[in-house]
Amino acid sequence: MEVDLFDRSGYRPELTDHGKAFYERSLKVLQGMTELEGLSQSFRKQQEPEISISVDGISPLPKLLHIFKNFGEKHPNTKLNLTFDILSEIERRVLEREAQIGVTHFISDKNALDVVPVTTVKMVPVMSKELFKERKVKNQKDLLEIDQIVIGDKNPRGASFGLLDEGRKWRINDNNFKRDIIFAGLGWGHLPDHSIVRELAEKKLVVLEFEDIHPRELVINLIRHKRHQLGVVANLLWEELKKNC
Repeated sequence: MEVDLFDRSGYRPELTDHGKAFYERSLKVLQGMTELEGLSQSFRKQQEPEISISVDGISPLPKLLHIFKNFGEKHPNTKLNLTFDILSEIERRVLEREAQIGVTHFISDKNALDVVPVTTVKMVPVMSKELFKERKVKNQKDLLEIDQIVIGDKNPRGASFGLLDEGRKWRINDNNFKRDIIFAGLGWGHLPDHSIVRELAEKKLVVLEFEDIHPRELVINLIRHKRHQLGVVANLLWEELKKNC
């Protein structure tokens, strides 16, 4: 059965409904062929099909995500698999080769890792304004009876800082949940300054400044396994992160 793709009854030939459908489907097929050709070329250049990156949740995420977006557009045939982890989990993933690249402040095994400091993050101890007024906080001792919201670490060597040893602790394993708990006035804790810019400007949070509890900077590092050579694209990403973080 023949199907007319063009209507030739007028002055100029025009696509019929069948012709329009055929044309639209042809464009998709050609686009698919172009993508396959690009993928084939990436294989010939030994470009890996995917890269796994483990990122500490306190890292400057807006900047990192911008870098990943631009890099992904330049290398569309390599998928970037991102996981957002806490404390020692980033190092563990890299050491166990679950991730090729890590972004973290926690380092315990420098002998097995290449470590490159790339930026810093200021961790700020904060409390909601309502809770601060309600509990009439005037000194560090007043914090002992208020839950300190702490990210728990499975690794016994996990890094801890700014803890009140004698104070009450509420341990969780999610950075976003920690933020929500503090905002809700259920406790106090350290948050990265880049994540609370608006709340500080609107004076919804109070920065705590006492002898042992005060803002402090953490170094954020790129890490990779010394014995696990990065692929072509992963190495380009490593250099991009070193340059632009």
